[in-house]
Amino acid sequence: MFLSKAPSGIYYLWFRNERGKRQKVSTRCRRKSDALRFLQSFKMERSHRKQPKLFSDFKRDFLLYSQGHLSSGTVTGYHASLDNFQLITGDPPICSITPKHLDMYKLERLKKIAPVTVNIELRALRAAFNTAVRWKLLESSPFKGTKFVPIAEAAPSFFSKADFQKLISVIKECWLREVVIFATLTGLRRSEITNLKWNDVDFNRKIVSVQSTPTFRTKTGKSRIVPLNETGIYLLKSRHGKDISEHVFTLNGRKISEGWLTHKFKYYVYECRFPNDRLRFHSLRHTFASWLVQDGCSIYVVKELLGHSDVKTTQIYSHLSASELHKEVNKISLRLN
Repeated sequence: MFLSKAPSGIYYLWFRNERGKRQKVSTRCRRKSDALRFLQSFKMERSHRKQPKLFSDFKRDFLLYSQGHLSSGTVTGYHASLDNFQLITGDPPICSITPKHLDMYKLERLKKIAPVTVNIELRALRAAFNTAVRWKLLESSPFKGTKFVPIAEAAPSFFSKADFQKLISVIKECWLREVVIFATLTGLRRSEITNLKWNDVDFNRKIVSVQSTPTFRTKTGKSRIVPLNETGIYLLKSRHGKDISEHVFTLNGRKISEGWLTHKFKYYVYECRFPNDRLRFHSLRHTFASWLVQDGCSIYVVKELLGHSDVKTTQIYSHLSASELHKEVNKISLRLN
């Protein structure tokens, strides 16, 4: 912060604004003593102004807000993405973050993780900055104009019926075998299965209700009804009354840990030596959807069963319905001479 005298004889005060850019303001004084008094007054006024919110402060507030509105898995992902952003960019005032910060972040992350994962982190940052705009901390999001990493669209990994039977045959633990079968019959997410309770099951209507509770939030925050086929009903009835837990699927009478479920599932997938190394527990959800589409089920029905908020998400399975598409186009026949 310093004074400079213009050719007009007026003193100007130079300083750096909240964005770190040099800026000047006229003191409207021709005498240096008056300009110095203006400088002191300006300093005092700035010291009493509210300091700009640092990124770390915003991160804390945003994550606290997210815990009450998003699933624990989503919050964990947001936390990691924001931490990585801060490691790379430091802790600038949130109002000083520009698209350049995001571009540099993207370049640094691409050195360590896959493009798909970078895009997941970028979506988390976009959500955070959009919230900052809504909270009036920013006039506009620095994410505007920032592009995601281009990637080739990969088909979802799912089990063939032969590979699924092989997997089931090698699983030794009854509880895990039941969970794997139920996941494939319903398309429920891992967290939805481990948090499913008996009061969510209606044997008369042959449905399960997937809904948020005080201790669990669905991914979208919305509830949905999932119908059960006869195999699903039989599986649940065989479990009903086995222990006193309120949870449907348990291990030693207790709720199953998502981490332990993933660990055990990966172990048996590895034991099977499947050629597709991208198979994971979430692939059971893909398997449910893929088998339905292959058997002629509408993409829009699959969307509702999976609980997707947008049919575009479900479109990843559309390539599997080629035979059904052929049936439809064959309804149009023209005689060519």
